[in-house]
Amino acid sequence: MWNHSSTSTVRALARVRRAAVRFDGLRVADDAGSTPAVGADAFPAEMLRELGILRNSIESKLEKKNGRVLMFTSAMHGEGVTTLAIAYSRLMAMHNEHRVLLVELNARTPALAARLGLGTHEGVTDYFAARRSLASLVSRPAGESFDVMHAGSADATQIQINLERAFPHLVEEALRTYDTVIVDAPPVVVSPETTPLSPFVDGTVLVVHSGRTKRETVERSVKQIQQFQGRVLGVVLNRKRYYIPYFIYKRL
Repeated sequence: MWNHSSTSTVRALARVRRAAVRFDGLRVADDAGSTPAVGADAFPAEMLRELGILRNSIESKLEKKNGRVLMFTSAMHGEGVTTLAIAYSRLMAMHNEHRVLLVELNARTPALAARLGLGTHEGVTDYFAARRSLASLVSRPAGESFDVMHAGSADATQIQINLERAFPHLVEEALRTYDTVIVDAPPVVVSPETTPLSPFVDGTVLVVHSGRTKRETVERSVKQIQQFQGRVLGVVLNRKRYYIPYFIYKRL
């Protein structure tokens, strides 16, 4: 659930105002791997509940306005960012409540095209390299209600080279059509382009593999985002383990 974090997590985030999130219902592997996304037809009940809690908590932290951009990232690779970004996009697009665009900026280890069966046509890197129109690079995965702009076919360094010029234009163009833009960003610690993105989004959600990612690494990631005047909305603790039965944990 999305609630105030335990004492150890609070210390790990160095007095940053944040929330810890239990989000262990997804089948999460390394995002560059072949683990399938959540089924398109319906969420399992528990996952839907957790996603709803996450959405409510994010909404409570954001200004009420038309159009918003959320960035999902992590400290290191393989923490479940792409899986969560897909699931959250699907949730927001349910029942056609929101027009949603999922943008993949993790061009060095792209996963969306394979995960959603999109092929290898042009995408974000091509937009950054040649200022193509957004509409020409967006596609709708089969069976989904949200659109995707995957990493694309151009050199991944185009994102880093043209970031300050191209990303604000991408956001502006996307918000003319979409209510919510979700950015699947590469890990903070190892990707120089991620933290400069943070001032251009309404908030950042940091995904942490519970029990694996060191708290110093999480703390460093939060500080790097804040140094660029970015706003960390909260931390998703992915694959959190419970040492007592969960039905008891929920009653504590």
